[in-house]
Formats: sequence, structure tokens, C-alpha cells
Amino acid sequence: MSSTDSNRVAKAVGRIAGMAFVAGAITFGATISGATGARAGTPYSIDREVDEVRGWTIAANAQRQGCFAFATFKSDTSIELGFDTKNDNAFMVFANESWDKIKVGTNYDLKLIFDGSKSWNGKAVGVKIGKLYGLALENVKAEFVIDFARQSTIQVNYNGKRLDGFNLAGTRAAIQSAISCSEDVQKGRVTFDEEKTSDEAPPRREAKEEKPAETPKKGASVSTGTGFFVSDKGHLMTNAHVVEDCDEAELKLPDGRAAKASILARSSQNDLAVLKTDLKPSAVAKFRSGGQIRLGDPIVLFGYPLAGELTVTGNLSTGLVSAMAGPGEDVTRMQISAPVQSGNSGGAVVDQSGKVVGVVVAKANTRARGDGATEVLQNVNFAIKSGVAGYFLDANQVPYAQEPSDGDKSTADVAAIAKDFTALVICRSR
Repeated sequence: MSSTDSNRVAKAVGRIAGMAFVAGAITFGATISGATGARAGTPYSIDREVDEVRGWTIAANAQRQGCFAFATFKSDTSIELGFDTKNDNAFMVFANESWDKIKVGTNYDLKLIFDGSKSWNGKAVGVKIGKLYGLALENVKAEFVIDFARQSTIQVNYNGKRLDGFNLAGTRAAIQSAISCSEDVQKGRVTFDEEKTSDEAPPRREAKEEKPAETPKKGASVSTGTGFFVSDKGHLMTNAHVVEDCDEAELKLPDGRAAKASILARSSQNDLAVLKTDLKPSAVAKFRSGGQIRLGDPIVLFGYPLAGELTVTGNLSTGLVSAMAGPGEDVTRMQISAPVQSGNSGGAVVDQSGKVVGVVVAKANTRARGDGATEVLQNVNFAIKSGVAGYFLDANQVPYAQEPSDGDKSTADVAAIAKDFTALVICRSR
């Protein structure tokens, strides 16, 4: 797959930061076959069913070269939310067999009311999907669909008429799965020929992203990383590669307590994992809500790099958000200038108020130059954006708290906040 293809999927499905309810111009108006029983090759057809997530079907569509989430509610209304990576946009459809007054190709005023208060107004086009009549939002930004999934309830009105209200429980997990599925389509891991599978390596990136997070194993038996507590029930987030070969996992807290932990959930694709321990943490991280972290904003890292070589009481580093995307324009990542060493991975990246804005994941050490030489990269490190981490937690039904940034604190105060909810992760393999 070319770097252009990689960029396209990153742009289409990964724009987590800066959520804005902005719909593009709607031009789609042809009669189509439906998602249920649709013939292959239509914009809404299930060309390959990929997964079932909390009541939603996750399916891949060949025409869009992306994936969507599809569900039918008690009112027999169907909702389809997905990503068109071929055209670098997203789409959304509401449809019901009883909505036969909707005319195909006609534009309608559409109003969506979220959680009984927040509203969006725009234009939708009438479509026919098999026996269903529906309203489609086409050519919308990926942020629109992602933000939609963050709401709890939605009421749909068109031309002043109320169509239905829906409980959106499970939608976050479904959209996270559709995002992952779309990336798999672009990387050849999901194909539209059931007889074929592809294990083609991801495209070569100019800045090589390395995952140093765990301290190199001694005798291939022990490695360490960092994690942070996201709930007072003992849920701790870290990187998937930190616990990749774990037969036994142990957590050590700043107050000296230690306990065994089990791996509750792990995603190699997102490089995220959740561990569970019976320990009650002394503090829990809070994810930043409201305004997203910006380019140039200061950030703080607390973790346990090079355990056994540096202090076992933890290590603080500071820096800035130096880019809003990672290698290959991967916008599920952000680049940070704070120093990262082996053992830092899985730790929280926090803003100047102590709220989590990312998860440390990798650093870039070298880059191949056009003249065949190798260039050493300085202060080029990466973090998974907090929006991606939140979707992963939602998908695995792990509770976590969100709060808006409440003003800058001193770096010492931020360090104290981060240290309290951070733990050393020890992974033992047999």
C-alpha cells in the first residue's frame, strides 16, 4: 500500500482532536440497494461482515474502501455510521420502512438533538435502501461521526417532524471497531475475497516509530513499563507491547504497595491494554474533556524508565506537543518533545492541569536519508491521543472519568498528581 493510501485512512478515520459538528455538501441522491440484503458494490452494502460489537454489526464496504457500524432499533429504525476512506470522508444514514413519504434525491432539513440539549442542523438527502426509506448525510467529516458516538441519546427531526429517539449506548465501542476495521481494509488485513487474507507489512514510514517501552528483557524473563489507574476498581491502562509476553504481571505503586494483575483487555492494533488488580489506588487519572490539547501546549510525563538503572521512585520529564500527528500522518498519534526512555511506554501524558491527553507509546531514533545515510532524531517521541484511549476503554466497558482542564498548575503540582495515579508494570515470562 502506498504512503498516500496510508495518509488517506489516517485522515479519514483518525481525526480525534478538535471535534466539530460540521457537515459537508450532500450530493448523493441515487436509489441504492440496502445494507440488509444489499447487492455487493453499493455504498451501503455489507460486502464483508467483520464483527459484532454491543448490538452493532461492523461491516466492510468495497466501494468506500472503509467500514461502518449498522444497527436496527426497537422502532425498526436502522442507523448506519461509517467511513469512506476512498473519498476521505464519512457518512451517516437513518432509515425505516415506514418512512415512505421521504422522496429519493430530495434534500430535507435535518435536526439532531443530542442528550436533550445539544443540537445540530443541516441538510440530508432522501435515499431508498432496499425496502427502507432514509435520510443520508454524505461527505461529512470523520469528526462528525466520532462526536456523534460520544453522545448518550439522539432525537431525529426532519422538516419539523420528529422521527425517533435513540439510546446510543454501545455506539462508542462500535465506532472504535469501525475505525480499526477501516484501517485494516487500507492495510490489506481485511479483504473482500473470503478466500484471501493479507499479512502485508504496513507501509514504510519516513520517521521509523519504535516501541522501546519495556526495559530490554534479562534472559527473556522480565520486562518493565509504566501504567496509570483509570478507575478506583483497580483498572490500569498501559501499552499492549508492555505486556505482550506476560505470563505474570505485577504492579508496584508509589506508596510501596505491590500486587498481581491480570490482563483484562489488549489490542495490538491500538497498542493499548487494560490490567486489573484488587488493589485500590490512592488516586485515579482523569481524562481531559472539552477543548483538546493544541500544538505547542506544554505536557508532563511521569513514568518508570530504565527500572534498575534510574531511580525506582519514578522519573519526570516535560516538553511540548510538537506535532498533532505521528509517522505517516497517523493522526491517532501526536508527537511530543518530552524525553522518553525504555520503560516510559504506557505512562500518561498529562496537560498542565494534570488531565490525561495521551498515552506514551514510542520514540523515533533514526531516519534513513535520501543519500543513504542515517540521521539521529532528537526529541521525537509519540503518544496515543486520549480520544483513542477513551474509545478503547469504552469498547471494553472500563469506567473512567473525564474533566475539563481547570487552569495551569505548577509543574511540581502536576508531577504530584501524575505520580499518585502511576504504577510500575512488571511483566514476567516463563
